[in-house]
Amino acid sequence: MNSEKKLKFLKILDYFFVLRPTLFFPVWTISLVGYWAQLRFDDHNSTLLHTFTIGTLNIKFIITIGLLTLAMGASFLLNQIEDVETDKLNNKLFLIANGDISLKNAYIETITLVIVPFIILSWLKFSLAIVSLLAFLITGWFYSCKPFKFKDKPIGGLIINILGFYIVFAFGWLIQGTLNLKMLQQATPYILGMIAVYFFTTIPDIEGDKAVNKKTIAVKYGMNFTLWAGLVTDIIAVLAALWMKDIVALIPTVLILPFFALAVNKKSIKEILRANKFAALFLSLTICYKFPGYLVFIAFLFFFSKWYYKRRFGIDYPSLRK
Repeated sequence: MNSEKKLKFLKILDYFFVLRPTLFFPVWTISLVGYWAQLRFDDHNSTLLHTFTIGTLNIKFIITIGLLTLAMGASFLLNQIEDVETDKLNNKLFLIANGDISLKNAYIETITLVIVPFIILSWLKFSLAIVSLLAFLITGWFYSCKPFKFKDKPIGGLIINILGFYIVFAFGWLIQGTLNLKMLQQATPYILGMIAVYFFTTIPDIEGDKAVNKKTIAVKYGMNFTLWAGLVTDIIAVLAALWMKDIVALIPTVLILPFFALAVNKKSIKEILRANKFAALFLSLTICYKFPGYLVFIAFLFFFSKWYYKRRFGIDYPSLRK
């Protein structure tokens, strides 16, 4: 493939990588967690996809999670559209912020990624279609767009993230089950663990967020408070996992504690970023124990992403080293 054809191929891939596929790891992981939790803890199964067994990812399941991925991709796109100036200030020159994809094309892709999953999921199971639409509205529209823009508000951003994690967990649960109190209970330790990570993710962008008057928790309350909030929340997640007798939630929340504690102690951006990355990794690897095919898939996507960003922009991304 000559250089001109290679560049054209890479530009086509822009429309996939603008969705920031590495952000799908927690989406897939939490939805798998919800699916697995329903199989383990819920006695009230629906008839949809009743042939599934623990450890088996058949084609219907993959399609269903794939449709959720599209809806969440629309949320990530909308966030980038609304966050162009902030991304520039924080040196996050994604494909929209740096002009490789026009705003017009970004809006077209966003609308497509909302409509297509809703239509197909309505045919498979209407409750899944509703959840996919809620996922976009809450994590995309309410989080990023005026007049709501909860991402720019400390408590609003926290609430949206909590709701978003519950919704993704619910999607996995509803593939076989129905909405009930047990679902909310079983989701809690996972959501607490993810919220602990959310606190940490607001810290590296403090200066850029201040410059555009974005009041995240880290901006409003400072690094020290936010670090301690993340650490304490993870400790509560460990206790919740013990209370729910959920070893799958317990393993990653315990393993990440030393990384969180080190970040609190050193107050280093490097340690904060490391804690964030390993938190997602530990939960993903725990899930891979029951779904080994998932490990193959995320490894492929990880290295495919590294290849793309190296060839397209000459950068080493994603990376667990920094």
